[in-house]
Amino acid sequence: MPKENIERAIKRATSKEYSNAEQLVYEGLGLHGAALIVECLTDNKNRTVHSLRSKFNHMGGSMTPVGYMFDKKGRIWFACGSTNDSMDKMMENAIEAGAEDIADLGEGKVEIICGFSSLQAITKLLTENNKYVVELMEGTYVPNTTVALNDEQATELETAVNDMESLDDVIKVHWNMA
Repeated sequence: MPKENIERAIKRATSKEYSNAEQLVYEGLGLHGAALIVECLTDNKNRTVHSLRSKFNHMGGSMTPVGYMFDKKGRIWFACGSTNDSMDKMMENAIEAGAEDIADLGEGKVEIICGFSSLQAITKLLTENNKYVVELMEGTYVPNTTVALNDEQATELETAVNDMESLDDVIKVHWNMA
């Protein structure tokens, strides 16, 4: 996610003019049949839905329910910190903490996917019990169905998603590209 999107979301969340802001989630089909979930923070639902519908129409897609193609999960990236634990030990501790899926990110970092409701508890276990350093903790939408795209189609979809993320009210876009 671009740094400017994060800064814009923080500015809106702390601004007095956005004191009535709502966090909304929109769904739709985009280019080449890719499912998109769009997280937004807005003070004007009508403006946001109009802007998103325009973007979906421009890419030949539509706003339609696709949430069943995703699972709401927690994502945590962590490093060994001062423990100097091996990658195997870190993965073992992550499994014991409740991780559903684990990936080695390289450079001594691990990514785990967990149930969204257990995100806080697992993060607390990793930091307090194991003394690991958490670099990222977020809720995310993990696709349970993916679409395979060739390089050209993938580039087109990434360009369309970046265009959608450039909207003021959009915080993050999740998609199901393989």
